Amino acid sequence: MAKRIDTTIPPFTEPPLRAMFARFTALVGALVQLTSAERDLGGYDGQDPALAAFTGAVDAARARALTQCAVILAGETEDEMAYGLQMAAKMVRTVLTTETPTEVAMIRNILAMRHETVLFPLYRAGLPRYNALLDTAFDALAAHIALPGAGVEVVDHEEMVGMSCSATVAHTGMSRCFTGLLGAMDRFVHADQMLQRPVARDVRTPPFGLAMQRSEAALTAMFDALHQVMAADLNRREDRALWEMGYGLFSLIGLEDDDARLFLFHTLVDYQPQFMVPGAHAVARQTRQMQARFFSLVADMMQLQDFGGPGPDGDGACGPALAA
Repeated sequence: MAKRIDTTIPPFTEPPLRAMFARFTALVGALVQLTSAERDLGGYDGQDPALAAFTGAVDAARARALTQCAVILAGETEDEMAYGLQMAAKMVRTVLTTETPTEVAMIRNILAMRHETVLFPLYRAGLPRYNALLDTAFDALAAHIALPGAGVEVVDHEEMVGMSCSATVAHTGMSRCFTGLLGAMDRFVHADQMLQRPVARDVRTPPFGLAMQRSEAALTAMFDALHQVMAADLNRREDRALWEMGYGLFSLIGLEDDDARLFLFHTLVDYQPQFMVPGAHAVARQTRQMQARFFSLVADMMQLQDFGGPGPDGDGACGPALAA
């Protein structure tokens, strides 16, 4: 979804940020050198006498990049530009240090979609130098991730979701993952509602403890399903639309302030028509069904007290069973 919200903000004064810009430029240079060194190594693991020179170059470039990340992240977050540069440095550090391929795939997709989604928070209107510096870093990071053997895993989505191959509409990895996310969201909403019934006030009862364990397990499963959506390959236009909705949920959950979360939720609802994929063909119709279900489940989640909502009125379904 193309950017549609006016993100114009007052201009920033650059002098306090000159040092941060210089450090970030050095980070980009180190990342480019690392990518070049790893490309020269090319995964070779033979006994060539010159191998040590190639591996040494990779290790040295990686160390320089991580050192620059550490320096940037240790600095003060003076304003939104400094925050944006630090968030970009965190993405670089994650790619270079994580042992979880899903994290790398998530960042790969964020980089691919950053100009297409209204939800990407780091660009600033009226600040071309800052935006260009971010783009240079993101392009360099994307090039590094694209190297062979970068660690992005290939998931057997059909086996993971367990969906029949006889479906009337062909699924991609993304649509299978998104179907799994919808199920996980539904299970979490029902599990967490059990903790909010007015009849479930005594937290010392064994049923409440069991309900708490179920809710926590459902929340963990929803996070896992969301990460699979964020990391899935973007093979068609509908995949990109589903990814953006997953990114919206990812952003919503990541907010700690209830007012900020409610504002983002209302923004998502206001732009729901723009999120919906166009077309009358079967794939578009199936995708819109998933999108409509997603918005309904997000609305249910926002009613939960854990998300700043009022909680259900009255006993509600399953309330008496919990109180028994």
